[in-house]
Amino acid sequence: MIVEERLQATLKQLGLVRISEILHLHAEQASKHNISYVEFLDNLLQEEMIAKHDRYIQTKTRMAHLPFHKTLADFDFTFQPSIDEKRIRDLATLRFVAHQENLIFLGPPGVGKSHLSVALALEAIAQRYTVYFITAHDLVQTLQQAHQSNSVQQKMKAFIKPDLLVIDEIGY
Repeated sequence: MIVEERLQATLKQLGLVRISEILHLHAEQASKHNISYVEFLDNLLQEEMIAKHDRYIQTKTRMAHLPFHKTLADFDFTFQPSIDEKRIRDLATLRFVAHQENLIFLGPPGVGKSHLSVALALEAIAQRYTVYFITAHDLVQTLQQAHQSNSVQQKMKAFIKPDLLVIDEIGY
């Protein structure tokens, strides 16, 4: 029992939270199914990698301040036939982010600009780009407050820092 307690403490100290949670179950399965030590270790490490990636996505999504969770898979291109699906799928490769190019979605309310913006932002997070979402109104208010407190330079750095800055509702 002392070895297991020391192992649990070591796993937590190393930040291997998921392995700490599943170690006992996987050890039992490895014993039952005659799994090799290397395969056992590989299974644990794969689970840890998946868990770390999931935590990364959750954290970065929260930090991006996205107003909702919408993906390209959720978008109904048949509802909005004027939107070129092939072009949107090409944008989802995020070459425009890698090349530091701007992208503007124009159109009347209700056509899916925000949905597509959020979907591309989520894809960017999945590809390990940093993202920040803000409405034009909130951006202006934030900069006005920064101007009043003589912190515009500092605030501008916060908006320049992300790989992808999404400014929504520009026409409102």
